Amino acid sequence: MLLDALGLSPALDVLDVGAGDGRLLRELARRGHAGRVVGVDPTPGPGVQPAHAEALPFPDASFDVVLFVRVLAHLPDPARALAEARRVLRPGGQVWGAAHGPVHLWATWAALGQPLAPGEAPPEPALTVTHPLTVTADDAQFLLGTYGEEAEVSPHLFPVQDAAQLLIWSLSR
Repeated sequence: MLLDALGLSPALDVLDVGAGDGRLLRELARRGHAGRVVGVDPTPGPGVQPAHAEALPFPDASFDVVLFVRVLAHLPDPARALAEARRVLRPGGQVWGAAHGPVHLWATWAALGQPLAPGEAPPEPALTVTHPLTVTADDAQFLLGTYGEEAEVSPHLFPVQDAAQLLIWSLSR
């Protein structure tokens, strides 16, 4: 969904910062992306290079696109990471940041008895991608564990129809 929303030209050189297991890189390859595709992560998966967002191991003006997908909020120094992204960006290139939006898993948290509190609105995103999904009690238990939480999940409250949502901002100058 994210790649469809961005509509990246297949000839662009792309850097995925915080690439994790390399899922986005593999999807670009599956789609026949002809440009260079590189991923970095402090704990890289297969095909991803070890590196930190605040100290990218590339020369100036190396990439046409730099992606931060669900990563900026987890960095110790996001401003430094964005400065590094701009350093490795070619003139006219784009830096994109994506984060979960307020609709993301709203129904799941509510079913777990932890409804999301209304928060301060972020700047208006350039794009919003929302995808419906079904969350089972097992999925909810797993989700809680990824946040270091433990709670009794009531199977009778599931499955719930929910949504995964990404808000996408252009972070280029």
